Amino acid sequence: MSATTLDPRTAARLRRRRLIISVVVASLIIHFMGAIGAGIWVVARYFLPPAATFEVKKEIRIAAEEREHRMNMAEFDSGRPKPSFTDKMSTARPTEFSLPELPLIPVEAVATLDPSDIVSDQLAGLGGMGGGSGTGSGGGGRGGSAVNFFGISDMATRVIIVVDVSDSMFDRQPGKFNAVKQEAEKLIKGLGVNTLFNLIIYEGGSVAMFPEVRPATDSNKTSAAEWIQSVDGGMNKRSMSYFGTYSKMGTGLYEGGGTRLDTAMKQALSMRPSTIFLITDGEINRSSRGREPDPPPGDDDKDGKGGKGGKGGGHQFTGTKISKQDILGIIKNAQKSLEEPAKIHVIHFLTKLAKKDEEDILRSIARGNDGRFKAVKAEDY
Repeated sequence: MSATTLDPRTAARLRRRRLIISVVVASLIIHFMGAIGAGIWVVARYFLPPAATFEVKKEIRIAAEEREHRMNMAEFDSGRPKPSFTDKMSTARPTEFSLPELPLIPVEAVATLDPSDIVSDQLAGLGGMGGGSGTGSGGGGRGGSAVNFFGISDMATRVIIVVDVSDSMFDRQPGKFNAVKQEAEKLIKGLGVNTLFNLIIYEGGSVAMFPEVRPATDSNKTSAAEWIQSVDGGMNKRSMSYFGTYSKMGTGLYEGGGTRLDTAMKQALSMRPSTIFLITDGEINRSSRGREPDPPPGDDDKDGKGGKGGKGGGHQFTGTKISKQDILGIIKNAQKSLEEPAKIHVIHFLTKLAKKDEEDILRSIARGNDGRFKAVKAEDY
């Protein structure tokens, strides 16, 4: 056979055609292999274990409630050592002359810085409690103490305990008034030295232990505990009245006889307290005439009105109740003189069955002065 000789142009076209076919086939093969590899990778993702990942989540902290924060700070405050102070400076007379006694300086005039306040602020900042500063104000305030009286707790910088010492507090449930003394003494002994306090008793008149609130030094707290323990009363103890022993126990305020809660609240609020604890069996009244001094022990009751028939001796008690509007108005007017109104917590010391009108008045006093009300049965103590 003879070989066929192709035209050069035809041969060139055949070469180009074979080259194009080769490129297309190679491209198809490459794409096919890529598709198979991609399919294998996609399927393998569902069967292989996931790779380890690390995720940093933002921690959300919610600030503690103000009351809880105050109580925590109070616990911290009570754990630190308390400085002790003496009432006055004295000398041992190293020379022929002695130093004069220092003059009395009002407590309000002495600006003190408690290092624990600085520590408290730093701890609050580190703890992320930016919702408030210090331990609050008003009911507690920086440098105050945690107080508790018959189960009512609060924070206070200037606390006053107001105690009803009318005959009914002693005679209806004999011996139960001791619980009032114990609770008052317990509150006083738990005060920090950076807290001011006072005690007020009232019946026909109001008597405060100190003319003004005093710092809770060891000596003042000891004196206050002895003072409240000395309080006694009832119709069988005629000398324990505003015109008898009580008037000699402190600074008195007299506006007429009866059971003068209004007088006691005026005297307490005049001392600019932050917190008042009031305990009473509910009677609030004023006599139609002022009480006169009881006759000396051993004198006969010649007018037939004294003895055990009187409201603490001396004369028969005749008077009128003080209405809820009157007592609330008196307290409201006294509160106006304060930079910040005082909290008034009320303990209804039930020496008999509660009277609805008396309980309503006491609840209104607490509710209207940012305080709490609690009824306590004397027979439970």
